[in-house]
Amino acid sequence: MKVLLIAYVIIINLAGLTLMGMDKLRARRRKWRISERTIFIIALLFGSIGIFIGMHIFHHKTKKLRFSIGIPVIMAAQLLLVGAACLWNRQQMERPAQAVSQELELIRKLDESTISSFISYENLMNSRLTAGEIGADATEAVDLFFENFTYSILNEEISGEKATVTVQITNIDAKELARDLCKEIMKDSVEIYPEETDDTTTADYYRLLRDTLTSNTYEMVVTTAIFHLQREDNLWVILSDDDLEDELVGGFISCMNDPYILTASEVLTLHLDALKELSAEEWMDYLEINDIFATYNTDYRSLIDEEYVRQLTDAFDYEILRCTEKGSTAEAVIRVTSVDMTSVLDVYKDALLEYARTTQSIRDSSVTFSNETSRMLLEALQENTDTASTDVTLTFSNNGSTWEVYFDSDFTNALMGNISEAIDAFTSSDEEAAQEASSVGQ
Repeated sequence: MKVLLIAYVIIINLAGLTLMGMDKLRARRRKWRISERTIFIIALLFGSIGIFIGMHIFHHKTKKLRFSIGIPVIMAAQLLLVGAACLWNRQQMERPAQAVSQELELIRKLDESTISSFISYENLMNSRLTAGEIGADATEAVDLFFENFTYSILNEEISGEKATVTVQITNIDAKELARDLCKEIMKDSVEIYPEETDDTTTADYYRLLRDTLTSNTYEMVVTTAIFHLQREDNLWVILSDDDLEDELVGGFISCMNDPYILTASEVLTLHLDALKELSAEEWMDYLEINDIFATYNTDYRSLIDEEYVRQLTDAFDYEILRCTEKGSTAEAVIRVTSVDMTSVLDVYKDALLEYARTTQSIRDSSVTFSNETSRMLLEALQENTDTASTDVTLTFSNNGSTWEVYFDSDFTNALMGNISEAIDAFTSSDEEAAQEASSVGQ
């Protein structure tokens, strides 16, 4: 704005100077003249200095009183007006509100060094993250955060050497951004494999912040920031503090560090979704499956494990029936869908009993018997298309950072197709048949 005003004054005065030269030349050649009204209009439009200089350079209209007196009067009045404006501006520049406005204008220009003087990288992020290198992602994330930042001064109060300035800030909805970012951080750090998961670093954080800002649209909200200032050497200095830093970003810092920003249900959903995304190989590692049915058969046990895990991967699903929070604890009832192991073992038992009734089962060696029964179990798994749902109650708590979910043995049992009840049913539904099958192996 200041540059435009200076450019205007220079141009209008050059125009006035040129106008006087052209009018003098036309007067000598007795041509059509520039009207005096036009010259005075240019003078009133702050071109009086150019016209005054032109009068004396070209010795033009210096003997006409309306010019010899009028133009200097207009010029003096304009110089007094400019001087008064400069004095007023200087006084305003020395006010607390102006000091605040100057600093906020720097933020609007998205200059990284000035932004970081208000919002340090460490405070803009979650305080529990691991430190790391700050690169281009951080700069881009901060730029995106302040892209639509605007402000207006609401109030200024001065008391001696201290002052308070209240500012209305308009920026993106920091709470919704914090919720989305916390979800992304948790997705990125759910410990399916604790020994392989690194802590989220500063660089990871800003990458997630940038991606979250890029992929989502947020409403603009209005918040209030209160600046405290102290006069030092006739200048007002902003006293920065944690509250001010948080207010400048619409409460984003406090939201990011709020252990309850995500509900217990949301955190539980993120953990369960992480399980749903596991591949068969990852399920094998996660459950540490190695001869899950204890067949001890070298030919079939790996095939049985692979078939079981394949079905688990396809069948696993969940539904959160209820999740209630009470202070720092939460209780959830989850319906877990997995392989119907009761159905699998029923089919296996029928095949086993049919085999037990044959004379071949008596003649088979222990190795052949093991291979045959293992093959039957593998076929029972391969033929299965049934799933079963089991309701599980989970209790977990908030550790002061977020909700910490515990998957207990009941959940693991339901996850594996309610295998404990299936085995109980397999061994107890028909005691006499089970004894017959057992005698065949002797």
